[in-house]
Amino acid sequence: MPQDMTSPAATPDDSVSAVSRLVGVFVSPGKTFESIGRRPTWLLPLAIWMVMSVAVTAVLIPRTDWAGIIRGGIEKSGQNVSEAQIEKRIETIKSFSWTYYVVAILAPAVIALVPAAFFWLGLKAFGWDIAFRQSLGVTTHAFLPGILASLILLPLLWRMDAIDPKEMGDLLKSNPGFLVDAKSSPALHSLLQSLDVFSLWTIVLLVVGLSAAAKISRGRTAGLVLTLWVLYVLGKAGFAAAFG
Repeated sequence: MPQDMTSPAATPDDSVSAVSRLVGVFVSPGKTFESIGRRPTWLLPLAIWMVMSVAVTAVLIPRTDWAGIIRGGIEKSGQNVSEAQIEKRIETIKSFSWTYYVVAILAPAVIALVPAAFFWLGLKAFGWDIAFRQSLGVTTHAFLPGILASLILLPLLWRMDAIDPKEMGDLLKSNPGFLVDAKSSPALHSLLQSLDVFSLWTIVLLVVGLSAAAKISRGRTAGLVLTLWVLYVLGKAGFAAAFG
């Protein structure tokens, strides 16, 4: 007797839980992103991302070397500022420290939504079929390596007495940026920081995920993802050269 093509046996299994997808991104990305493409989810990875962002902020803020940062800015600008004025600036910054927590909550949403929109628009521009919720689901899950990096970073920050936030990108030694002095060569330092293990891991996951969601070859998806990534890297390096 012919098998009913609408039976559960012939229907792709979309019963994978949101929690299972968090693990699946690392151990079985192909199948996981195929599942996300069929039934997009994004809330859980975004929520975890926000929690980790707040956790890093909570550890970072009390340990930030505000005095060193302010003195560095004063030295760079050539201003003549007294110690009393420096202390007043530090107290002002600390009184508004709550704003950093607001940013910590909002930043993951912005960082997820903006690339997801670019990927969605880019794929649609080439005539490939993908919904925004699919692009967002892929993007939030593809950024999980960055959340893993934050988890590894937390104990390192915890053991430090004073931290300059600008140096956080070199703490894990997961990119060659630490080999170059950021002050003397800001553009080169920015470029080398972009060659980060966790960032490259995210790029690979984006290629796999968007390919599965749009049902196109990974080569075509890689062209779009890498083009946008290179533009971002060059823009970041240019900003560092101008304001570093």
